[in-house]
Amino acid sequence: MVQMTYGSRMRMYSIIFFFVMVSLALVPFYYGQPFTGENIASSFIIILVGVVFPLVSFKPQWNKAVLFFEGILFAFLGYNYLANPENYVFLVFGLILVAISLLAYVKKLPPRLLRFFYNSR
Repeated sequence: MVQMTYGSRMRMYSIIFFFVMVSLALVPFYYGQPFTGENIASSFIIILVGVVFPLVSFKPQWNKAVLFFEGILFAFLGYNYLANPENYVFLVFGLILVAISLLAYVKKLPPRLLRFFYNSR
């Protein structure tokens, strides 16, 4: 049996996670639910979460940019397409992600948090 390193196992799990998340995002449409803004936004957010994990596991230096982009999309999609009070939760969560990524860019986070953004893998 071939021994897998931690990085190769993580990449394999990230690809499996991607396919699971895309499948979960498409299930409502497979069962015939209507194409409403809430269904489309929820599916897009699930696909976004599924894409981010493999992207960061294959290109770890992109984690700040991906977090920034994901925060903008969470805030925009959540606020515009989801119903109350979920839209405010996604808006606040998206703004927190954007703030964390911007603080990581300028290296103003505490050192224990900065190590997640600036470590050698």
